[in-house]
Amino acid sequence: MNFGTYDTPETRSDFELRFHYMHNFIKQGKLYVNANVSMEGILKVRKLPNGRIDFLSVNEQARLNANMMYHMRNFKLTDNIDPVE
Repeated sequence: MNFGTYDTPETRSDFELRFHYMHNFIKQGKLYVNANVSMEGILKVRKLPNGRIDFLSVNEQARLNANMMYHMRNFKLTDNIDPVE
């Protein structure tokens, strides 16, 4: 399996795009998390009154999850890996 390079977000809009993508991913029920994994960081992300992400509420876990979900958005499973159902 080859992994490409990772494009890091450089602007506020890049970060917000990743968090909105993650939010939609969760709303669609496409996020499966083991019961032993804490998602507290994601649950603490807040929005400002103007609808923007409050980056003071974003911790490392939330940032890494948002970046990972965005980066893996077009990832296709190979034939030898069974998808989770």
